Amino acid sequence: MKNKKFHNMKSSGFKAPDGYLESFDELLFKRLKVNGPLKGHKNSGFKVPDRYFETFDEKFAKNLSSDKKIKIIPFISWKKMAYVSGIAASIILMISLFNNNNRIPTFDNLETALIDDYIVEEDFTNEDIATLLSDDLTLNNFMDSHLIDDNLEEYILDNASVEDYLKE
Repeated sequence: MKNKKFHNMKSSGFKAPDGYLESFDELLFKRLKVNGPLKGHKNSGFKVPDRYFETFDEKFAKNLSSDKKIKIIPFISWKKMAYVSGIAASIILMISLFNNNNRIPTFDNLETALIDDYIVEEDFTNEDIATLLSDDLTLNNFMDSHLIDDNLEEYILDNASVEDYLKE
């Protein structure tokens, strides 16, 4: 645009004769009166068949009630869709199987709270838990362990209440 210097032009280049827009309505009505609407044209070029509007409702109802099977061509065939979805499912399965190696749960990465919740939700009785414990848990095994007095006192203060001592 700058090469042809169009950005410096002040006029559009189109001109209308003086007084044209003011007298346009008068000229239009004058021409319509002289020639008349479609003067000289006997036929508009469109023809309606005989008794078309009288029989239109019947023909329309007949077309609606016909049981013609219309063949629908789908954009995506089901066969291609099955192939594509099978390939996508197998790729997702392969990725999930080979990438899941470091997410295998072990006892090291299980949280204690998760195990506690499992035991509470499963409604184990004391007898069930007692059968799971081995014979190695005896009073002597606990007596031999070295418990630090400060830790034991802190545990009792945090987890025990006065009502527990009064019941015993």
